[in-house]
Amino acid sequence: MLTWIAASAAALLVLGGGLFVWRRQQTPTSGRDDRYTPERLLTPEQVQMLDYLHDTFPGQVVLPNLRLQDMLSVRKTTNRKRAEERLQQFRVDFAVFGEDGRPMFAFDIEQFHLSNAKAKEHMLKVKNRILKTAGVRFVFLKNGIHRMPSPADFRRQLNLAELPPPRAVEEPRESARQQLESQFSEFEQTQSQTHGFRDSEVMGLSGLMNLNNEDMFEQMARQRPPTGRRRA
Repeated sequence: MLTWIAASAAALLVLGGGLFVWRRQQTPTSGRDDRYTPERLLTPEQVQMLDYLHDTFPGQVVLPNLRLQDMLSVRKTTNRKRAEERLQQFRVDFAVFGEDGRPMFAFDIEQFHLSNAKAKEHMLKVKNRILKTAGVRFVFLKNGIHRMPSPADFRRQLNLAELPPPRAVEEPRESARQQLESQFSEFEQTQSQTHGFRDSEVMGLSGLMNLNNEDMFEQMARQRPPTGRRRA
């Protein structure tokens, strides 16, 4: 009898203690005992590069470590879910925004990958293609401001490389026209391989600084599809 009473009392104590702990966890606390620590958002080198880009684009917004989904949206696609997943997959080190709040340029600090080089190069091309369709020029930066040109010279060359904004609304295209444009795109890629810089690739600093007005006119001409002429 005494054993049964003792066991019942112990069970009640355990139950009461569990109920006390549960109620305490459910009760919101004031947070006075919580302590926090700052986390590093940027490395010292990234801070220097951010200052350099502010000097390159005075009066414009320059933001670091941005995901593509925070600066782009899907304009046209045959598979919206897949297109949005691609935006979630990529980010850029820095982005520069115009007066209308839309991105103009995106930058990554140049890195040399020793492992999975081909796969990473392919991913960079995919990211560049996404940005290009949005009218955002993607450029590699050197891994130190001591290896960069002066902000004025850099801005001058970037103005040459700036992409036109995409059309807000595209006209519906017939399937035959899509096939024709696909052929034009293949023609463009074939022709661009004869030049030092292919517009489908990410632009590095060397290619950017070697640009001049004639180069940009040639690129614009290559972007126009060839026109078919009727024979008399």
